[in-house]
Parts: sequence; C-alpha cells; structure tokens
Amino acid sequence: MSKLLSVHNLSKTFPGQVALDDVTIHLVAGRTHALVGQNGSGKSTFIKVLSGYHQPDPGASAELADEPLTLGDGRAAHDAGIRFVHQDLGLVDALNSVENISMGVGYTTRRGGRINWRADTERARTGLADLGFTDIDVTLPVGMLAPSQKTAIALARALHDWEKNAHLLVLDEPTAALPGADVERLFAAIRLLKERGVAILYVSHHLDEVFEIADDVTILRDGQRVTTMPTSDLDHERLIELMIGHRLERSARNAPDASSQAQGLTVRNLTGTTVTGVDLDVKPGEIVGVAGITGSGREALGPLITGQLPSDAGEVVVAGTSIGNYAPREAIAAGMAFVPADRSTHGVIPLSSVGHNLTLADVRRNWKRGRLRHRTETEECLEWVERLSIKTTGVATPIGALSGGNQQKVLFGRSLRLGPKVLVLDEPTSGIDVAAKEQILELIDNSARDGSAILVISTDTDELIQVAHRIVIMVGGEIAAELSGSDMTPENIERAQLITTKAEAR
Repeated sequence: MSKLLSVHNLSKTFPGQVALDDVTIHLVAGRTHALVGQNGSGKSTFIKVLSGYHQPDPGASAELADEPLTLGDGRAAHDAGIRFVHQDLGLVDALNSVENISMGVGYTTRRGGRINWRADTERARTGLADLGFTDIDVTLPVGMLAPSQKTAIALARALHDWEKNAHLLVLDEPTAALPGADVERLFAAIRLLKERGVAILYVSHHLDEVFEIADDVTILRDGQRVTTMPTSDLDHERLIELMIGHRLERSARNAPDASSQAQGLTVRNLTGTTVTGVDLDVKPGEIVGVAGITGSGREALGPLITGQLPSDAGEVVVAGTSIGNYAPREAIAAGMAFVPADRSTHGVIPLSSVGHNLTLADVRRNWKRGRLRHRTETEECLEWVERLSIKTTGVATPIGALSGGNQQKVLFGRSLRLGPKVLVLDEPTSGIDVAAKEQILELIDNSARDGSAILVISTDTDELIQVAHRIVIMVGGEIAAELSGSDMTPENIERAQLITTKAEAR
C-alpha cells in the first residue's frame, strides 16, 4: 500500500509541557486511519499542527502525495488537499445550509459582484447529495436540522472542489452529538469517500466506532506514538490497555433492594416540549438508563425533570417532596443534583476557577457571619480534587484549562458534594476519553451504593448496558419499552428505538 501522507519526527512543546514527542505517522489512500488516546495524549495537538494552528518544533517533516508538505501552515495544508471537519463543526445556526457552505468556500457571483444564490443553492444540494444526504432542506436555518444533517453540511463544505486536488479528510470527533442512527449515515458517507480513494483520519473517543469504520489505528499516549497497527489485529481490551498503559478493572455493582419502600425519584404524567406523559420511578440505590433517538423526548427529559425547562403537566417528586414546575432551586433543596449534557454551555464557567465551579451549587457551608471563608472552601475543594483524581495545577486554575474528562469530574464533584438523594445525568461521558469514562462510571456506581437514585440519559447504548440496572427506551415522547437483565443488549435497544408507537413496543 502506497503512503499518501507521511509525518516524521513531529514534536510540539509548550511551556512546561511536551504535547507531542517525536511522532511519526503514515496514512494510506482509500483507508480510514483512527487516531486514539486519552485526553492530553496529543491527538488535538497533532491535528492543530496539521491544520496550521500550531507550529511544530524544529526537526519535523512531512510529505503528501510524494510532495513536501510544510507543517504548521494552514494555506499549505489546504492547497495540498487536506480538509478538516472539527468537533464544533463551525456552523452558524441562524444561517441556512447554502449560506454556511458559501461562507466557508466563497460565494458565486454575477457580473457586478452580486451573489448568484441559484448557483450557490445548486452547489449546496449537489454537495450534500454526493454524500448521500438528499433529505436536507437547504433553505432552513441549520439550527433546525438534525445533528447528522449538520455534520453533512460541514462535510460538504470541507469537500468543496474535492475532485480538483483534495486527498485527505480529517474528522475530529464527528459523532460527538450523534445518536446511533445518525452515526450510520455518517459512516455511509465515509465509506463512499473511501471508495473514491480518499484517506480519512478519524479521531474519536468511541472505540466501537473505531472498530467499525477504521482500517488502521494509531495509539498516542503522553504525546508519544505507542503503535500503529491494523484494527483487525486488536480487540477492545487490548486497545484500551495500549491507550492507558494498564488494564482497567471496575468493582462489581450490587443491585438495589427490590423490597425497599424508600422513595427516590417519582415522575408522573410529565409533559412538555417533546415529552408526552412520562411515568417513571427510580429507587434509592438504583441506576436507570434512558435511551432514545433524537426527537424521541430523550433529550428533553432531564431538563424537564430538573426544572430547567417548564413542563405543561405532570409531577416530579424527590424522596417524597413534590417539586414545583420550572423550579430548579426547589429541586436542589429537595435533594436533586444534575449534570447537563452540554458541559461547555450549561455546566462549567470556563473562566472561573476549579474551586468556584465545584462549590457554586451550594456555597453556604463555607459562609460564616455573612462572609465566605476562602480557606475552608479551598480545603474542601482540595479534598474533592484528590477524591476524584482531578488533574489540575490547583483549585485556582480556570476550569477551561482542564481536559474534558477533568471538567466532567468537577461537575460530578459539584453534584456529589450536595449528598444528592436523586442524581440526573445527561450524557455523562460525552466527549471524554476511555480512562476518564471508566472513572465517571465508577463514580456513578459508588453514588448508587451510597443510596442515590440515579437516572442516566445517554445515546451510548454500551454505556447504558454497562452501568444501568434497567433501561427505558423513549419513542414519540413516551416510554415505549423497558429492558433489564440479559434483555439489555444493543440489538434490543436499537429495535425498541425504531418502533414508532408505544403499543407496538409492547
């Protein structure tokens, strides 16, 4: 197999940190090459050097299609035929598909400089159709589209004029916000590109995706390349071991006491946005998973239960205390804690310190005579940092400087320090690496052992199977099916998610 892109001896040093240490990687045309590793392993730095955002240390070199490639030069990368789709996609939700694509690749103009919207609209439709997406209304604001459709728009923009000289497509966490069915649509587009001889560099925390779509895999650890090998020569356990340097072990999880009459979370006839009449019970010590495709009501259930969104009807009860509609303060006072799905928007305050992000849900315990006791607050935060193994230079460090996994652990610490009777977790491991994911799942297990009633809402079916005592599946705004024990399989969850009515699910 001929090498399309070769990167040799790539190092990148920041003050006090070696992000990449003498990394060499080769990519082959017509193959998908996965780049995996924990947060901080160097994946993002590698992509940023390739895209021209960072300059490499002296001594690095690269060739693409047998021609020298200047690393750290964005224009050189584009001219050489490298295209990028980053995790945040870089779309403007208020603009439609035509405008988003044209804004990225340039507008078609008539004489006099006026924009030829007809030509730009046809270009957008053709580009999306070439990727197998013929169902997108290109006149709608992209904020109204499904996650897979947004990803397709970013792909179409990246692949503009692909046939002229483009060779390599870099996908950075492309499925971070996609449910299972939408992931398959993206994979179909990737396979189509591979058939045309395109090389794909695929970065993902989801190891199941790596095994499904990647031909080869390179593992980075602490800035160094551990190995590169065909994906077919690996299994999950071996890949994880190579990523973190040792085997992972999780302690056994005990099922809750079925005879207990203690009250945890009770939801009755909850209705609002895409949720229509949900009834749900979670006992103390029980972990209940919630699955469902986009639009099923899954994504609205957590915010409705916790009072972040107003409900139209229904009741939420925490350990016997009824919570008012649209009343998150009441929910917290009753013993509910919540970790949101969108960490960056609804979870952390990036410029605020690790300590402040840990304690902001309840600062009263560190107040005395109307003043905040900073010393006791700092001592408490240091205890939580140690307890949760949060990697930070100190509790005064801005939380935005931490990796995604460590930010997520801060959010868990914020919730756990409340001693919650009910813990609602929405996409608790989204965008974090495998080691941090295992630590988060262990925290969930431990919280259940401590008596919390836990609701885990996730698009990751393997995660739900791993952590939950039972799983409910939402369809059309309702709970359409419930699985437990040996019935909790990916196939059964997928089947239930595709059923269109509650009656059929039964």
